[in-house]
Amino acid sequence: MNLLVFEDGAWRDFRQLTYLRPVYRLLTPGGPVLEAIKRSFKATSLYTYAREYLRGVELERDPSAKFNTTPESDSDALIINGLVRKLELVSRLFERTAGREFILLANGRFLAARLKGSRVADVEKPEDVLERLGSLVGMIETLEAPGESVFHFLWELIDDWRVEVPVPREPLQLDSRVAVLGDLKSVSIPSSCEVEPFTVIDTRRGPVVLGEGVKVEAGSKLIGPCVIGENSIVYGGRVGPYLYTGPVCRVSAEIEHTVMLGYSNKHHYGFIGHSIIGEWVNIAAGTTTSNLKTTYGEVKVVLDGKTIHTGRQFLGSIMGDHVRTMVDTTIMTGKLLGPFSVLSGMVAKNILPFIGINFAKEMYELDLESELRVVERMMARRGLKPSENYLELVRRIFELTREERAGLKGHRSDRP
Repeated sequence: MNLLVFEDGAWRDFRQLTYLRPVYRLLTPGGPVLEAIKRSFKATSLYTYAREYLRGVELERDPSAKFNTTPESDSDALIINGLVRKLELVSRLFERTAGREFILLANGRFLAARLKGSRVADVEKPEDVLERLGSLVGMIETLEAPGESVFHFLWELIDDWRVEVPVPREPLQLDSRVAVLGDLKSVSIPSSCEVEPFTVIDTRRGPVVLGEGVKVEAGSKLIGPCVIGENSIVYGGRVGPYLYTGPVCRVSAEIEHTVMLGYSNKHHYGFIGHSIIGEWVNIAAGTTTSNLKTTYGEVKVVLDGKTIHTGRQFLGSIMGDHVRTMVDTTIMTGKLLGPFSVLSGMVAKNILPFIGINFAKEMYELDLESELRVVERMMARRGLKPSENYLELVRRIFELTREERAGLKGHRSDRP
């Protein structure tokens, strides 16, 4: 059985985070989407389909990956949209259809399918997957799933909090001066972690799970549900509830209801809430996201010039990869911040990729070569070096977004 995971055109609605990665590498409170798919659907071979310009970086992320490659035709194909949200629904359907071919739609989008291998023998890119499924609608059993079975917008990624506590490999050992409020069985701390005295761990609302090598300094309060990725550091303050970080992050002060991808830094004071933070983001001291309007009304988001009614009272910011803020930056509710943007002052509108804000609160285009040097310096701080494929991807994103930026130079960032 082959498992085919693809992205559809909806990647554009997630582009603050998907310019540099396929949709199936997005992070949710349940972990990376692709890992959840692999756990749910056992298959002999995994094939992934996304924009071709991501190939070099994708093969570096997983050298064994079968990316935009024709699958073996002698095996049936399980096909899954990389933005699948209700995995358990799709999994039950696979079991109940007992090997029959079918296509599953959600609000007109292809969510999943089971097809004979011969039907996908010449598929090589995501467009081929979509074309093949489209040609079979109505010819084979075609089913409809609830619209919420697939992700539609970035902010939905912070909704589904189901943190599982790993089975302990060794007895939990904590300093007697570490206070645990709630059930100790809801705490997972590997022996490689260091939790200093006078830390508070609160599991009354959900589990607290630390990855390997995490350090938690004295004066920290971890409130579950909370997952801190491997080799991260918590420097103190109120951390959680509803926080999920990737590896090698720096966290302190107030942060809650937030997903933070790997290698990002929120070391200093300031509030982050109901937000998503990409990789290699640096949040300067005093940076604060507003996640609640003074009217207590619905937060609306502007996406591609259209106003989206989110139906949410709480929504902070979406920060793309390599965003940096200056000291005391304030970001208004529901703002989308493109990758490689540099923010300062009051940010009251969405910011496109490679846009900086000067002290006069005016927007300007960042210099590409300078940004590439910043990437190298930032990664060097964590003992890493960007590959040529990664740097080439940054150049590609700069060119893809150049036209969008053309009319923004000199516009103010503090006016909606």
